[in-house]
Amino acid sequence: MKFLVTFALAAVAFASAPQALKAADPLCPRLNATVHGTYVLFGTGTFVGLGPLTAVGELTYDGAGKTTATYTRSVNGSIQQGVTVTGTYTVNPDCTGSHAESDGSHYDFVAHPDGSVVTFIETDAGLVVSGTEVRLKPADEEDAALVGPRNSDAQQVPLGRTSPESLSIALLAPGNARSDRSLHVAMSS
Repeated sequence: MKFLVTFALAAVAFASAPQALKAADPLCPRLNATVHGTYVLFGTGTFVGLGPLTAVGELTYDGAGKTTATYTRSVNGSIQQGVTVTGTYTVNPDCTGSHAESDGSHYDFVAHPDGSVVTFIETDAGLVVSGTEVRLKPADEEDAALVGPRNSDAQQVPLGRTSPESLSIALLAPGNARSDRSLHVAMSS
């Protein structure tokens, strides 16, 4: 009887192990490359002591930790067009992240695991601002444009043979292209 109970407990533990391992997998294993491309930016809130604030524009993530944003903002009714800032960002394995811009503003955010949507909040004192960024193009369309035949940054690399049965191919793309793609070729005689 003791053996059966021990066996049953071991079976339950073994059966639940894949679920426990799966729960430990990171949501955003691509880290900074999770967010890349151009996003529609919309944020709204309050500039304490001045009044309401809203902004709309575009934000481009390079997939490697750098951003450029151009937007129009209204602070208590005063309109500023063509505001451009650069910045740096970090995406963590759990899809949370932080973003600092050249104008001195700082943000915390959460990215969707496929990078299609980012929701943010400003973390600077005196500002109550939050918003959303939505990618303009699907990632695969952007990647195709980055490494397409008209892209002068793409590089061709000669094929290398390590033995008559194997072939290795190196694929190089510009630094802002996604790097989670690979090509495997098997040859048989």
